Amino acid sequence: DQIMADLKDSIAAPPRAIGHHKSVITIIYEYHRDPRPDEPGAQWIQGAQAQRACLLAAENAIVIANYMRLLGYDAKAHTQTSTDICLDSAAVASGLAVIEENAVVIPYLGQRFGLAAITTDMTVQHDRPLAPLAEQPRSELSGWSWKLGRHANKTAFNQDPYRNRDYRDSAMKLERIKRVDKPTTFMDEDRIPRVPKRTDMFARAQFGDMGKANQDAATGGYYARKAAPSYAQRRALGAFVLLQDGAPVSVPGAGDAATWHAAEGRDAGWFADAIKATSYFLGVDAVGLSRCPDWAWYSHDARGDEIDPPHDQSIGMVIDQGFETMEGASGDDWISVAQSMRAYLRFSMLGGVIARQIRNLGFEAKAHTVLDGDVLQPPLLLLGGLGEVSRIGEVILHPLLGPRLKSGIVTTTMPLAHDKPIDFGLQNFCESCQKCARECPSGAITAGPKLMFNGYEIWKSDSQKCTSYRITTKGGAMCGRCMKTCPWNLEGLFADAPFRWAATNIPASAPLLAKLDDMAGRGGLNDIKKWWWDLELAEDGAYRPTAHPVNRRGLSRDLKLRYEDQTMAVYPAPLAPHPYPYPYPMDREAGIKAYQALVTAAEYRRRIAAGDEQHVHLYGHAEIDPANAPVIPAIVSKVEQLSDKIAKYEFSALDGSPLPEWSAGAHIDVLIAPGMLRQYSMSGDPDDRSVYQVAVLREDEGRGGSLLMHRIFTEGRRIFISRPINHFGLQPTAGKTFLMGGGIGITPMIAFAHSLWQRQSDFVMHYSVSQKGDIAFLNDINSFPWKDNVIFHVSAEGTRADPAAIFMHAGPDDQVYTCGPDAYMDAILGAADAAGISDGHLHREYFSVPDAPEYENHAFALILAKSGQRIDVSAEETAADALVAAGYAVDVKCSDGLCGVCQCGVASGEIEHRDFVLSQAQRESTIILCQSRAAQKDGVIELEM
Repeated sequence: DQIMADLKDSIAAPPRAIGHHKSVITIIYEYHRDPRPDEPGAQWIQGAQAQRACLLAAENAIVIANYMRLLGYDAKAHTQTSTDICLDSAAVASGLAVIEENAVVIPYLGQRFGLAAITTDMTVQHDRPLAPLAEQPRSELSGWSWKLGRHANKTAFNQDPYRNRDYRDSAMKLERIKRVDKPTTFMDEDRIPRVPKRTDMFARAQFGDMGKANQDAATGGYYARKAAPSYAQRRALGAFVLLQDGAPVSVPGAGDAATWHAAEGRDAGWFADAIKATSYFLGVDAVGLSRCPDWAWYSHDARGDEIDPPHDQSIGMVIDQGFETMEGASGDDWISVAQSMRAYLRFSMLGGVIARQIRNLGFEAKAHTVLDGDVLQPPLLLLGGLGEVSRIGEVILHPLLGPRLKSGIVTTTMPLAHDKPIDFGLQNFCESCQKCARECPSGAITAGPKLMFNGYEIWKSDSQKCTSYRITTKGGAMCGRCMKTCPWNLEGLFADAPFRWAATNIPASAPLLAKLDDMAGRGGLNDIKKWWWDLELAEDGAYRPTAHPVNRRGLSRDLKLRYEDQTMAVYPAPLAPHPYPYPYPMDREAGIKAYQALVTAAEYRRRIAAGDEQHVHLYGHAEIDPANAPVIPAIVSKVEQLSDKIAKYEFSALDGSPLPEWSAGAHIDVLIAPGMLRQYSMSGDPDDRSVYQVAVLREDEGRGGSLLMHRIFTEGRRIFISRPINHFGLQPTAGKTFLMGGGIGITPMIAFAHSLWQRQSDFVMHYSVSQKGDIAFLNDINSFPWKDNVIFHVSAEGTRADPAAIFMHAGPDDQVYTCGPDAYMDAILGAADAAGISDGHLHREYFSVPDAPEYENHAFALILAKSGQRIDVSAEETAADALVAAGYAVDVKCSDGLCGVCQCGVASGEIEHRDFVLSQAQRESTIILCQSRAAQKDGVIELEM
């Protein structure tokens, strides 16, 4: 959502001047050979060289310009579709090209290239222009130095990988790999459960299922934003979501697309050749085509909507993350996340092109990317012959790229000839090698056997451990150390050919090869190839050298990893969350038991044959009743700007039905974006169930929720809200009710006034603001039948509220409700108390976290009354954190002690209450787990759980 808001602003922004840019960085993309007119599969790519080079160069230039801006410099990308400079002149000035016979010529490439450039105010060292070609050493341009690659990786012999190969066949000789009828790992297709997209571990982290620390690291994609090279790519990646899907173009006549194309001589084989040729031409590293079974689709999408699988064909694509950079990395340092984003971005762009081409031909097609995908990719990669299951777990390992890849899927209705699965001996190799498990910094990779999980035979990793480490590590950004250290992380097609041949053809050599890989130091650090800065996003929004020790680790050759010493947790279908975008805390104890209950494929089959299916994983929320869902699908039906910083929003049910009943004083949770669940008091009339109404103050220096809401919540937007929750309800009284609202704190008072008016109760509302322009609800209040019960107080006009005078004649049965700034509420309740109104009749609601005393945190312990278990809480964690880490589900939303969701009964113990929701009476038997602690160092609190 943040990316889309930025994109919208960028589109609306006028062109910027670049006169202050004193340097240009020029990027060249070479053409490979032109497709032959009669080449199988090449019909779509005839005459597309310039477009291909422009696309790839633009991707590169835009990311680099974005990166430079993130570092604080001004930079602008210039492409062949949109440029403010002469790109040819930039190429000559940058020392890449020369002018020969009035044409721009690049050595080795001639005039077969595409261009892009970045202009910037960054001070960079300039390259010198090239001398004319006639003055260049002939041996370097066309002689033996060039042919043998004396000074470069590219030579006359390998410059164009498609010189002697059809585009449909790829640059890698995949035809040499052994094909088999079924994948080399067992899949019980009849019993594979469909689970919702909400099971994705990064989604679970964003919604708080894995605790506050993980949620903070995941919100807004912080794990990617904290490294500048990564965020430069992620923004473009997010924007491409708009191009992933769409409606197909209508074909001529009344028939369907397949029939029309068949009449033109285009069948499944023809389309398969075209897909492969086009993908490889554009720059995809490996492509595999297969069926797309229903079980490969998630049961529900990210919104919680049920998915009826629309496509039955799959195009799997693999992008190499790059050996050179990974060789210089530790796998979990500051470049790791950028390597992932680079590959994800490339697929998002190229997969989107392929999907669009398919739709242009009348077929449905969608690109499923890391940011928006509706299918499980690993099984489709297996069916399409793009790799085998590896010990790493969900990572599919390719025979030529190893695990050093990222994948994407395009699903479609276009008929396709399928590839077969492959067998290159990996199952035997991984059974004999534990290097990835040994080197995993989170201990998430099993050292044990393959087991059955959700109908698949897999070396199941502990995804909770893996995700937690990847998004919270302080010494880097994300992690791919398993890929870095895997013996199959090979340099090139030829450099490691002997290893590849032996591992594939001599299964018994696997233990020796794994040991030799260790002895050779493969997977260790190569500092010569470390080219990046270790920069981290600072609190002021700038990228600065990290203050944390960087993850630069060598191999742990002496570590002896034993399967029986590992504690693993898994979350199969029975433990999967509901499909809705709302918290669903993980139960790690249940996850540990679930791992211990996993069985081998042989045992799984034996039990099935015996008629026992108790071990089969079934989705626990498959029959969930939408009426019992924790969220309500809604739309923003009205937005009204009440003042410079306050907007009023009205939400209607998506299906137009009446919303659930609510009472004055209630609030709703509003999902602004994943990781941004915010609580807002309801300001409407409780008798009107056609809409819910909230007013939101834009806090420019807040946590980002209100700021983003003001940017993206427009009329017609689909959103999710909770059912109303009330911790601030009206109390029955024989006396008068005082409604005291300061600024945005007037919001719940309006709902109170509606209810009191309906009851014909005696009440008065005092609305306090600094200046008249801050009276956000002025027009609304003047339209209400109870407007004469309202008194406005405007400090700038000398009518500031005098609490002592207001409560001068108050009686003991009167009730006081207040909401607003801390000082305002303290003054109101202090005056009411002085007037003799009892404490039980004084009610306040916080709109934001008030200023709290300077507490000192001490370690303490929790005792669970039902089991007697003791859980230690360190000084650095909350009670909620400790319980979640111990495997207990704790609902946490605000984490500030405001919303009351994480309250728990207390059997005994002295508590330092730090919340802002419980009454004094409630504090006698209740604790707010996200904030409150034992009153004394090493104290013990016994919880009723």
